[in-house]
Amino acid sequence: MKSIKNISKLTLLGLSLMVIFAACSAVNNEVESLSDEDIELATQIIGESVSDDNSGIISSMYDAVSTVDKDGIAYNANKAKENHDDRNGRGREGSYSYTYDPTTGTHTLEYNRSVNKGDFEKSVSLLNTYVYTSPEGEFIARPRANKDSIESVDFTGSKSGFVNSRFRNSEFARLDTFAIAGLHSTSSIVSIDGKHYGQGNASGTTSDSVLASRDYTVNIEFLNVEIDKDSVEANGNLEQGVTGTLNYSIVLNKTIGDVLDSEVIEGTIELTGDGTALLRFNKVAKIVRFSLKDGREQD
Repeated sequence: MKSIKNISKLTLLGLSLMVIFAACSAVNNEVESLSDEDIELATQIIGESVSDDNSGIISSMYDAVSTVDKDGIAYNANKAKENHDDRNGRGREGSYSYTYDPTTGTHTLEYNRSVNKGDFEKSVSLLNTYVYTSPEGEFIARPRANKDSIESVDFTGSKSGFVNSRFRNSEFARLDTFAIAGLHSTSSIVSIDGKHYGQGNASGTTSDSVLASRDYTVNIEFLNVEIDKDSVEANGNLEQGVTGTLNYSIVLNKTIGDVLDSEVIEGTIELTGDGTALLRFNKVAKIVRFSLKDGREQD
């Protein structure tokens, strides 16, 4: 098994700086079409960056709308998430550490998640921060005990780790920042304004049985993302309650001989509210449907 260094509080700053540097990097954005290999790798990168089992955006959403204290995390959206067993792709929490700063209203969690079930292995280190506020804008010091008083939460989720599966492997560092409103019982819709930044290496076997590998960076921006509380209650998960559109930009870095080539792939991700998302590419007329749970392409 590969080892991961534990995340320190400096990781949030480091990832923030990476976003700035990535925005300043020179890349080749003149390519008018994409190869099948690049489409498959981009699909893998987006699927893993978004899906719950792969510690993507949906996993961070579960964390963000949960309540926390020194005893752990309560996933109010899905009772099954509270089982924390290795049969769940989310993984078991371990090495849990919690602090609260009453001056800033910031709850800070540091912990690990791991899964090892045959053809799926995952190990991730996480650092999350929360600022819960009431409808009056007051900090909530005990969110698990006073969850009905929560109206909004400012959330950051920083993580690094690896995922190995039968057909693909990846290593990554990711940062999610969400501003969430509408959590109070008087609202039927939760709105999420957010951004995701990730970098890492993705490798996998293409449809032509060719092993392909790329280093990458990815930026994702939320446009109009909402969670319908009634849908979540009826289905028992966020995947079938979340809708909206995300803009994404991937930089794929590949080395041929001594030449480094960086290609930009951009498009949109439509969260459909049925547990899947539609991935669209600006440069080609192709749409890929993938699962928000495990990131796999759907027929």
